[in-house]
Amino acid sequence: MRTAVTVRHITVKGLLQAAPASRLYRLAAAFIDGAAFLALSAVLLLIGNAALVVLGGLSFMAYQVYFLSTSGQSLGKRAMDIRVITVRGERNGGFMTNVLKRVILNALLGLIPLYAIVDICFIFRRDRRCIHDLLAGTIVARCDNRFY
Repeated sequence: MRTAVTVRHITVKGLLQAAPASRLYRLAAAFIDGAAFLALSAVLLLIGNAALVVLGGLSFMAYQVYFLSTSGQSLGKRAMDIRVITVRGERNGGFMTNVLKRVILNALLGLIPLYAIVDICFIFRRDRRCIHDLLAGTIVARCDNRFY
């Protein structure tokens, strides 16, 4: 069964509608996530050693996984007020959808040469969904946290 996704608004259970996140907001969220990880790594490297950087990186990943699983938001997505929702109309896909399908599967596919470039190019589709969104059945939407 295929689910139709409109560009302007997505109907979500319990909400009136959710609009897809802009490409710029998604880029900014990814930049914030990367910058936070690099900043944490740099600070830990300056005050400790490589083992401390690895421990800090694992802690940062655990933090991101927790929030992606529970709210559909990474640190960057939270800052940009966007979140991952399923195209079936659920507010949050949880661990299986948001972490295993979107993040882990995408990281494994990233081992294929040029996959990352193709995945990024998919953001220019009308529905603004990248390959990892299509595989997981998700869309990144603007949100107003008071509804969640």
